[in-house]
Amino acid sequence: MAPVKVYGLPMNGSVARVLACLEEVGAEYEVVAVDLHTGEHKRLPHLARNPFGQVPAFQDGDLVLFGE
Repeated sequence: MAPVKVYGLPMNGSVARVLACLEEVGAEYEVVAVDLHTGEHKRLPHLARNPFGQVPAFQDGDLVLFGE
């Protein structure tokens, strides 16, 4: 099974909470950096994952989850 992907930076509080939960359950995951300082979160392809342009976004195969 492929690891889930978490989009964002680990130092971001919201991303860190997702990573803490994944660590707690022992899930395999990959962190995909999204640079907020350059505005990467407000451009494609990140907007395709999270139309609100925020982090984190979470992808497990075809399932994509995001917050507002």
